[in-house]
Formats: sequence, structure tokens, C-alpha cells
Amino acid sequence: MALKRFASIDVGSFEIELGIYELGAGGGIRLVDNLRHVIALGSDSYRDGEISFPLVQELIAVLKDFTRVIAEYRCTDYRAIATSALREATNSAIVLDQIKTRTGLDVQILSNAEQRMLVLKALAACGERFETLVQEGAAVVEVGFGSMQVSLYEAGKMRSTQNLRLGALRLRDTLQQLNSARDDRECILQETVAHELEIYENLHLLGRKVKNMIAIGDPIRVLYDKIMRARNRDPEAEDFADKQRVEELYRYVVERTDAELEETLDINPAATGVLLPAAVLYQRMAETVGAEMVWFPGTRLIDGLAAEYAVANSLMHRGHDFDADILAAVQEIAARYGEGTVHRACTVKIALQIFDALKKAQGFTARDRILLEIGATLHHCGRYLNMGNASGSSADIIRATEIVGLSKAEHALIVQILRNEEEVFERREVPLKAAKFAAMIRLASALDRSAKQKAGEYRVRLKEDGTLLFTTAYGGDMTLERLSFLQCTPSFSNVFGIRPEFRQRRSLGSGVV
Repeated sequence: MALKRFASIDVGSFEIELGIYELGAGGGIRLVDNLRHVIALGSDSYRDGEISFPLVQELIAVLKDFTRVIAEYRCTDYRAIATSALREATNSAIVLDQIKTRTGLDVQILSNAEQRMLVLKALAACGERFETLVQEGAAVVEVGFGSMQVSLYEAGKMRSTQNLRLGALRLRDTLQQLNSARDDRECILQETVAHELEIYENLHLLGRKVKNMIAIGDPIRVLYDKIMRARNRDPEAEDFADKQRVEELYRYVVERTDAELEETLDINPAATGVLLPAAVLYQRMAETVGAEMVWFPGTRLIDGLAAEYAVANSLMHRGHDFDADILAAVQEIAARYGEGTVHRACTVKIALQIFDALKKAQGFTARDRILLEIGATLHHCGRYLNMGNASGSSADIIRATEIVGLSKAEHALIVQILRNEEEVFERREVPLKAAKFAAMIRLASALDRSAKQKAGEYRVRLKEDGTLLFTTAYGGDMTLERLSFLQCTPSFSNVFGIRPEFRQRRSLGSGVV
């Protein structure tokens, strides 16, 4: 198969980056060209709430140049994304419209959850090393310019992921308001970071200590590469560091002025100011999670875009199961709010059986199945807050909870499913897909109304006459389940145009109902 060329563009908070990749079946992903332009969009966005006119003009000029390079390389496709600077800017729609009008580029603003999933996909594209580390237990720590993300893995599965507003650029801009010596700035940073990480440790680490830390993000990629080369070391060959080397990296930064760092590391003056905040963040995070070893893979967000494209177009084998990561993280959320029950697992199983029976007729996709499973897993988590208004409370909880890997629209869909869990809202207020998924979950929950899993295994199939038939061989009393099922039948029929039917097959002598 001929190689394809693909272009990735990342409109970040501190710089814009273009990657040109060659992709081919069996050949993996190869970066053939890389362009970067420093432009601190985040400084405007985080401080003023919008991106100024001069910066928009500079951004468009750079993107015009990128489109020329993409054409020269004859790329067959591209993807352009923007992160927190545009995500938080009140004039983001205007900026995106101007980019489209003047460059022809469609730029998509990623949710934080989508952005972090792309970073993880870039790591997975590195090969077996990522799988080995997450099987042993790892904290993936990404320090960006706007925020920091920490994703915990145990036995190869994601257990939690949290976003902390501790970006290197945010912290740098805070320090620039102070007229302090470097030692004072280090102390202020240490106190700020220590407070936030103490809260994170108490709420989310829960006594966990992980063997490995995977350090990613533009600040650490530049920092590790430059310091290693300044010491005549190869950062790619020596991409693992023990506690001593991590401490040495930290001391290298904190003991030098910005001017000294600029000279010794040959770094753009605009970039030196973020090195001290970045060094403090990584050093304190390594201490917080108790990491014995730190891996510096040097991956970037544009690598994740290329990896996702390669997998989607069958140009690269899908390695790590990120769908399983999403579901594992959702199960942790459910358990946090008291929904780690056998009934919940039973409801999820039956809801997926209903989905599989209706998938072809309804035109559902594999992604829809994952979204339904998320909704079913989180159903009734609001009982933790308010048992009298579980649906509303569930929606409130999940609206405020990040679910890694979900787009903004997908996250909103989950919230709508949970709001409509008990059909307490007008149906016209709910998107049709959310209403369908909520109806499936309600019917599935009704079939285990006693929470005793009486039926054991249900069989679910769609008959030719349009009846959705549920059968069980259980011979005992299922009056409660039958009544609950009948209560849910009208709303299910209204949404799907399908009549559910419950049939209990009993042993000989007891009759058939």
C-alpha cells in the first residue's frame, strides 16, 4: 500500500504546531516535518477572557503558511484542533470563522476530555513500553500551558483522571505580577502547587502509590531534551529517569535565572518563563504519586491526531483498548457515588442486550453502545445526593464530572439520559437518542426491580411482528419485576414504536406465563 501523508495542526495556548506524517500499513507513523510558532494565545484568553485582534491576525498568518506547507507535501488529509486558549475565549466562534474564511482550515475546539484521550493515543503509538508501564501501575502526568491532567492506571486499566488548573503559562502569568527574586518565586510556586496536590491526593489518590510516572506535555518535552543535550546526553536513548535524575533536572532549572536558561539551553526567550513552573509541577507530582521511575516519551498532541487517523483508516493496528479505559473510569465514578452494586451491573447487562436486539433496526453504532453503557453504569448515582430526585441529582453530578474521551456533545447526551432517567421532564425537551437510551435503561432496571437478579439470564430478541420479547426460565415469583416492566412499557413503546413483552417460562406442572 502506498504511503499516505497526513497533516496535524495544534493551535495551543502558547504555540501553534504543524506535523507532517507519513502513514502506511505495516510502516507505522513517521514524522517527516515539524513547524512551530510561539504565540501566547493563552495569556490573552486566561487574563482577558478573549483573544486580541493582533494575536488573531498573527495566528491567521501562521496558519496560512501552514496550509502552503501542507499543499507542498501533497497531504491527502489533515486535522486541525485547538485547546484551552480558544476553549476559554469568549470570542472563539469569531476566531474560528475568520480562520475558515481566510485560510480554508476547519479548526475544531476539543473538550478537555477529548484532548487528553488524544495524548494517551499518542503514548499508545509508542508501542509495548506504554502497555508495560500501565500494567505495572502508572500516573500519566501531562503539564500543559493551561492546565495539568493526571490519569492513573492500575493493571493496565484507567482508574481515574483529573484536570487541575495548574498550567505552566497560568502560573507564569501569575508570577509576572510579582516583583520577587527567583527564590521567592520558587517558594510561591511550591506553596501553590503543594496546596492543590494535597487536595488531589486526599480526594483521588486514596493512598495509592504508583511505580511509574509518564511525563508529557510541551514544557517537559523541551526541558528534558534541552537539558540532556546540554550535558551531551541523548534524550531519546535515555528517556527514563530515576528519582535522583528528576531532582537534578529540577535543580538545574531553579538554580538558574531565565537569562542563564535561555543561554545554556538555547531556548526562545518567550519560553524560558514557563520552565520554572513546569519544573516545580513535575517534581512535586513525582513526589505526590511516589513514582520510582519517570518516562519522558517526548510525545505531542499532534502525534495523537496522527495515531487516531492511522487507526481509523486501518493504517495502524489498534493496540491499547481505550474504550475499556473510558468504561473503567466511568465505573470508578459510579463507585464513588455508591453505585458499585450488583443491581447496577445487572441493569447494564440487560440494557446492552436490548441495544444489541435493536441495533440493526434502529441504526445504532458501536459508539452508541459505549454511550449507553456509560449512561446505564451511572444511572441512579444521584441517589448519593438526593434519593427523592435521583434523576436531577445524577445529571448535576455528571454535568460537573469530566469523562475522559467524550466530546462535549457526547457528555451532554449522557447528562440528558440521566435527567430523563425517571421520565420526569417533558419529552420534547430531550433529544431523541437520549430518550431512547433512557427508555432502555428504565426497562432494564425494571427487570431487576427487586435487585435480587431473580431471572438469572434473560433472553432478548426482536420478533418479526415488532415485539421485543424478554424471556426467562426462572420459575419463582417475579410479580414485582412484571409490574415494574408493565409500568415502563408505555413510554418505551412511545419512543421506539415497539411493544415490549415479558414471558416467564416455568417448569412443567407450574404452567407457562
